[in-house]
Amino acid sequence: MELKNKIALVSGGTRGIGFKMCQKLVAQGAFVYFTGRNQEDGLLAQEELGASARYIQLDVTDESAVHALFDLIEHEHGRLDLAVNNAGITTQRASVSELDLQEWKRVLDINLVGPLLCMSRQIQLMQRVDGGAIVNVSSCGGILGQPRQSAYSVSKAALNMLTQIAAIECGVPEEGKKLVRVNAVCPGPTMGGMNTIERLEANPEATAEKYRNTALRRFAEPEEVTASISWLLSDESSYVTGTLLSVDGGFIAGKFG
Repeated sequence: MELKNKIALVSGGTRGIGFKMCQKLVAQGAFVYFTGRNQEDGLLAQEELGASARYIQLDVTDESAVHALFDLIEHEHGRLDLAVNNAGITTQRASVSELDLQEWKRVLDINLVGPLLCMSRQIQLMQRVDGGAIVNVSSCGGILGQPRQSAYSVSKAALNMLTQIAAIECGVPEEGKKLVRVNAVCPGPTMGGMNTIERLEANPEATAEKYRNTALRRFAEPEEVTASISWLLSDESSYVTGTLLSVDGGFIAGKFG
């Protein structure tokens, strides 16, 4: 798919799915702004991605910093064509009766409030210029509740709903505004990022359970998720909006199999 001269943004773009998405967008001809909280990771990613990408250190929960990012994009390019909201975290496993409220709020701030702040500016900029496409990276955990992960599952379920509401609002643009499509991908267990080899080996029982509950009996590779994101960003999916696309190897189907 050709994305030559497109201007793209990937939040959480320094590792895992986000970094692979940056690589894919650059390879397809786009110029990519990408963000992350860890400057060391960001600079390493910048070096690998080259001149067609630019790293911006960002905490997506910092409203003023988010506004500054979009002011910069508008100043430098005057438009934004594509956006992938990938920044997110998980947390220590704890039941509802045992949860740490501050940690619970932190997960929702990053996984839900962060994408909300970014989407607001993305939509404004896209509607004002040439339109565009937004993909939120959600999770199967937002469709199928994950015990002892209430903050994560709730944040992703809310992100799914936010995706659909934004798609409806952007589906019939007001006069003078351009069309913006908004979708979400819901990956199942995926290698990289939150699932490192070391982490999986340290939790063999949880890892084995995920394998058993996945129809394909393996974790996804990040490239398998980014292929779906790339399609949702492209004109090949021009009639697709408000969709929650599960890229899960049959995790949801296999959960009760």
